[in-house]
Amino acid sequence: MAVPAVCLVVLLAVPAPAHSLRSVPGSAVAAERIDLSAPAAPVRVIGQSGDLAADGDRAVAAVLADLQDFWIAQIAAAGGPALRPPAGGYVSMDSTASIGSALCISDPAQIAGNAFYCPQGDGIVFDSAALVPVLLGAYGSAGLAAAFAHEFGHAVQAQIGPTPQERQQDPGRYPSILIEAQADCDAGAFLAWASSGNTQRLHLPPSSLVRAVAPLLDFRDAATVSPADPTAHGLGLDRLSFLLVGFRGGSTACPAMTRDDLPLTLGRPGVTTGPPSTLPRFSSTEDVLAAARTSVGQFSAGVPGAPGAVPAPDPADLALSTRIGQFAAAAAVAIAAGQASTGTRSGATCFTGAWTASVFGKAGADTLGSWPTDADEAMDLIRSRPGVSFDELAAYADGFHRGPAACG
Repeated sequence: MAVPAVCLVVLLAVPAPAHSLRSVPGSAVAAERIDLSAPAAPVRVIGQSGDLAADGDRAVAAVLADLQDFWIAQIAAAGGPALRPPAGGYVSMDSTASIGSALCISDPAQIAGNAFYCPQGDGIVFDSAALVPVLLGAYGSAGLAAAFAHEFGHAVQAQIGPTPQERQQDPGRYPSILIEAQADCDAGAFLAWASSGNTQRLHLPPSSLVRAVAPLLDFRDAATVSPADPTAHGLGLDRLSFLLVGFRGGSTACPAMTRDDLPLTLGRPGVTTGPPSTLPRFSSTEDVLAAARTSVGQFSAGVPGAPGAVPAPDPADLALSTRIGQFAAAAAVAIAAGQASTGTRSGATCFTGAWTASVFGKAGADTLGSWPTDADEAMDLIRSRPGVSFDELAAYADGFHRGPAACG
């Protein structure tokens, strides 16, 4: 069995920006930038031209150099073998070119909107036309760094394990979703390092971490994907949870992950596996909020310090939920109750995670918690709130996996 290329699949619905890398430092977070003056990793260019592609290549080359520095230091500190750059190198390919081949790619169209590590060629190839401009335009330097940190994690796996040979010999021990989870974990370890000011080229303030993780959460699996699928990466909350392992535990925590360490929401028993029987689940927002007040009130009864009466949700949260889904509106009720209970924004999101877990996969058909996207809807509401911090996002995952005890 051949080990497939491992990749970050990028949805092309996000429009490519009409500006170059030079405008990125002036984006949402001024301190977030990539210094292009320091020596960078060599990138081989196939089939492209223009300032936008060239600027993108330089940004990727700089991030790859920081990733090499990070992993050389991490593996040396752990007493492992010296890390070598991938033998196949790094290849920038224009997916709109008529011809071109490199690293698992025989036709440029095969790389459209994508980046992946090619085990057979031991290298990373990425689309300079429809990936890098999208990442920089929609997610900035932070998102670009996280996306390539995931791919570099696969290159590290090829050297320290699980290697392609180990995966072929024992696919039951190393399913594809574990390999992807470890790469998300690797990305988390790098982001922690970078946001602490340790990288030479990437400048990533802690305030940019929500932006950094956004592409990994956005490019989640469809809820109908099986965890056993060779392309499975996990739903959004899954990917956040994997990333937090590395962010908090460092790079050595990632190869130690096993399939038993993956409390997946993807494929969770008890949620709808096919199309929901009704669309929408509730006939009105008022019905959603009534169901949420009942559910959150019942949950709060078992949480010390929780308010006796469930407070009304913040209208701003309700407004945000309209473009996410009905469970997001219900999560707005939980956020209000959590705020009243804990007095902090992180406590509120932790409470929301704990409430979400209390119903997710445990509810009747077409009720709150019965749809496979519900846990992600609550997470998406939280990360859509103005001024949201990475601590708030992490607290939601903690509440979901550990319950009210995690909420302080």
